[in-house]
Amino acid sequence: MTKKKQKGLMASFILVSLLKVNGQIKISSRQSESIPEASGDSWSTYVKGFIQADAMFDFQEMAFKDGFSAPSIQIPQNSSASSNFSIKQSQIGLGIKKTDSEGNSGLSAYVEIDFLGPNGTTAPRFRHGYIQWKNVLIGQTWSNFSDFDIFPNIFDFVGPNGVMFARTIQVRYSTPLSQKEKLSISLEDPNGISIFLPNHAPNWKKKSLLPVFTAVYRYGNERDYYKLGAIVSPISYEIKDDSENSENNMTMGFGGMVSGKIYSGKLNNFRFQSSYGKGYSNYNAVLNGEKYDAVPDMANNRLVTLSLFNIVGIYEHWWSPKWSSVVYYSYSQLGREEFVPDTMTHTFQNLGINLAYQPFKKLRLGIEGTHGRVKNFGRQKANATRIQLSTSLSF
Repeated sequence: MTKKKQKGLMASFILVSLLKVNGQIKISSRQSESIPEASGDSWSTYVKGFIQADAMFDFQEMAFKDGFSAPSIQIPQNSSASSNFSIKQSQIGLGIKKTDSEGNSGLSAYVEIDFLGPNGTTAPRFRHGYIQWKNVLIGQTWSNFSDFDIFPNIFDFVGPNGVMFARTIQVRYSTPLSQKEKLSISLEDPNGISIFLPNHAPNWKKKSLLPVFTAVYRYGNERDYYKLGAIVSPISYEIKDDSENSENNMTMGFGGMVSGKIYSGKLNNFRFQSSYGKGYSNYNAVLNGEKYDAVPDMANNRLVTLSLFNIVGIYEHWWSPKWSSVVYYSYSQLGREEFVPDTMTHTFQNLGINLAYQPFKKLRLGIEGTHGRVKNFGRQKANATRIQLSTSLSF
């Protein structure tokens, strides 16, 4: 954060995202004096994060309790009400960076956890861990194909279900092309690829061979911008015949993405994202790890990538320096193939609206409503509604 100007009216107009924290607490600072050429450089460590408490009331069973995920809505419709109280999306991050005499940081490292543990437990979960040196980043963080800056000022852990949000291990290189242009490319972990292999096909096996490649072009300033992205995802797999001989195969996944944020004055902004492709579903916020990248065509002894289309629109309005609202809509559709199991998700959508009160810069309270629908390939449908009350204190 900057200084006095952001402490007044402008501070409230800046995105106070659930997953992006305003500010940090500096722990220590040490001057580099032992190396002559490092004179004036200093090392500093800091901690940042937030504590959030949620009370959620659902009017339909959902497999995932801590965020609204439309594909997790239980089919068939049963309209069974339930509640869930959680602090799992609270986050703590620790960073270290080297700063020169002009205030520029050419070397830094960061680690972060939340408490969304396995099997519904409140246990630490690793989120981010990376080293950044000048234009190069190595480690696990948001994929280059994600656009985290469009995440709105909401309380739900997941948000619009059609966004491209995935954390991956990667090597990324970013470079400015001009004052308003930036290009970033990355090689990312192929282990994140997720394919559906039925139990009656033990001779089929997913393999990790070539990394996923992404490239993103950004045009604009800090507030208003557009992004164009592309992803190429080689999907490797192995098929064994009756004599246990292995046949190595590869099919190619690919996708494109456009996103952006546009301000109208200081009180309103519109954010959007749309993407389309095949074999890249694991980069979607709610399909990661859900086996929608590809499915086997047993009749032709091959793996077929599934197409995915997403579109998301988000509108954010500040009623006053302390009151804000967000409304969003998201729609996603997976491509139909005759050999896809009927129980797999075909389309899903969700919309949300909230009212947030921020009496202090780092304290938020609010109420949020989310409604979603899901339809599977067997043409069965269900919908769910959630009311969420939340309090969040960042540091």
